Amino acid sequence: MTGDTVIVTGNLATGRRTIEGALGHMELLGVNDDEARAVFEDQGLPRQALQEPDFPVSRAQELEIYRRLISMRDQSKSIVTHLFSLLPDFGLDSLGVLGLLMRHAASITEALHVCLEFPQLTSGHSRLVAIRNDRELILSFTMTEPKLRDSDKAAIGELTAYCVLTDLLFSLRNIECILDRDCPPVRIELPLPQPGDFADLNLPPPCEVRFNCEAARLVYPASLELEPLPLANRLRYRSYKAIADKLALMMAEEINMTERVARWLWACCPPMSRGEIARQLAMSERSLTRRLRGEGRCFRELVNEVQSERARHLLSRGELTISEISERLGYADPAAFSRAFSKWSGASPLNWRQLHQSV
Repeated sequence: MTGDTVIVTGNLATGRRTIEGALGHMELLGVNDDEARAVFEDQGLPRQALQEPDFPVSRAQELEIYRRLISMRDQSKSIVTHLFSLLPDFGLDSLGVLGLLMRHAASITEALHVCLEFPQLTSGHSRLVAIRNDRELILSFTMTEPKLRDSDKAAIGELTAYCVLTDLLFSLRNIECILDRDCPPVRIELPLPQPGDFADLNLPPPCEVRFNCEAARLVYPASLELEPLPLANRLRYRSYKAIADKLALMMAEEINMTERVARWLWACCPPMSRGEIARQLAMSERSLTRRLRGEGRCFRELVNEVQSERARHLLSRGELTISEISERLGYADPAAFSRAFSKWSGASPLNWRQLHQSV
């Protein structure tokens, strides 16, 4: 048998993404809008993010959202069994233009490259490596455990397993959609113990599933790499590639500078600096300041508006102390936060919370 050859490698994770992936996972996990709104607000996102799939989020925010959504799901099933039961619901349609681009690729290898070229248009979090030898094509998915606040090791482990397994199952279904036929792997390997309820799946898994393996893998016959794709079309591929290129830049030309800056301020908690947002928008700080001034706004005003609304969300929920909210919003000490909040609202954080809770 000849040695292994790496044909695709890259990271599906990205620090720049929209809320659309989280909204899709919300549906997968059966979380309703009210529950999701509370989760989003806890992550410092505005309520309108639920209605704006192109609203930007940071990777840390997205993972925090997933962690909370996982904890809110129906706990009667293990996470592994739950996701396998949803396998028929996975597929290219959830990827929009990126799914169309993959569908018209010339080969499986090219389709996999597309995902890695546009991770901001996916919802993945794994590192993907595709290896071929003379017998097998192996897709491996790995993810370093993230560091999230207020999370124990078990919660982080469940989040990591969820992210890796969804990436694996989405890839399995994407390959079937690209080929336009059922194409089960030879086997699925998972670095997890077999859950006790796995035998209770309504539909059997598409192939043998091996547990307690070294890594998460889809294993196909090596011939899959060379199989012609029925919908391969270079003209359509180039057309959708051009659209994907524009979407990767957030299609920001359609909204004014004030809204573009506000969205990036909402995307991270604490908010990005002026220089960081200018880099995201591919312009100098001076140009950013001038564009905002032309719309009658300034950067500091926008920061204060975002921080004020965030503070009100967190204070009204009553789950965090004033000190914890101060730290989350990026203030050096609670006194600095209290001074700022009093300036915004005319009341101290404690008085505002007491008044709000008494209504």
